[in-house]
Amino acid sequence: MVTITLLSTINLSNSSLTQEEIQEKINFFRPAIQKMIANDIDSNFIYSIFSHPDINFNEKYIKINVTGYLKKTDYSDFYNEKSVRESLEFMEDNAEKLAECEQKYKIPKEVITAIIWIESKHGNYLGDNNILSVYLSTAMADLDEYIELNKQLLRKDFQGNEQELAELDKKIESRAVKKAKWAVNELKCLSKIQNTGMMDIFKLSGSWAGAFGLTQFLPSSYLRCAVDGNNDNIIDLYNVDDAICSVANYLKMAGWSNSPEDKRKAIHSYNNSNDYVNAVLTLTDKLSTH
Repeated sequence: MVTITLLSTINLSNSSLTQEEIQEKINFFRPAIQKMIANDIDSNFIYSIFSHPDINFNEKYIKINVTGYLKKTDYSDFYNEKSVRESLEFMEDNAEKLAECEQKYKIPKEVITAIIWIESKHGNYLGDNNILSVYLSTAMADLDEYIELNKQLLRKDFQGNEQELAELDKKIESRAVKKAKWAVNELKCLSKIQNTGMMDIFKLSGSWAGAFGLTQFLPSSYLRCAVDGNNDNIIDLYNVDDAICSVANYLKMAGWSNSPEDKRKAIHSYNNSNDYVNAVLTLTDKLSTH
């Protein structure tokens, strides 16, 4: 059994929390901490998390990350007239970097522009959720009390027979386990990012799904695909040059080619929604005709 206690090595000088308050958070997050330790996440990193007052549990992250797949996203606003106009301006403002990426990564500028627009409106909508709170909360999703919470949540609007309800319950249970495991892996990636010194992940904010930057990358995607686009030796997804090159590199690594099937597969790996893929390609086509 893993013993969870407050490490004396935590630097509390910049924290507004008392040792008792930090210990209380540690005790609450005990199940998540045990998973993190079991996955070889550095204990000093684990404990340092809890001295930050903005990093807390929020039930909504468990709800939306486990059950959000049931809600269909309407992407039609992402390729309307305003979207096309804003995207054309983005292409004009960043023509040199986009052309550079077309040459280096063989990814059309229209596709890069379309993805950054749909992900963050070219940086105008980045999300204000504390990323560590997202993953710490979601790492608790497979606890019985939260599995039951999500089941009850879906039952409110459920219309179907007993067999369909039983299948839905099994799906919730399966997704809860999957999402908790996913969250722990992303926490491990965040610890690696913190070690690079590229950013302060304790202050990192983004979407309810734990994505951040203009590209809305997950931490694992950052480690795998993010690149330095302006040669300043820092990979910053809030910098437009880094974001443009990182999207291009992501699609290249995902197998982008001239084949329509490969194009769809590469975009689908970015977001596993066919509606998302169709939205990217629709906006791309509209930009290509101007």
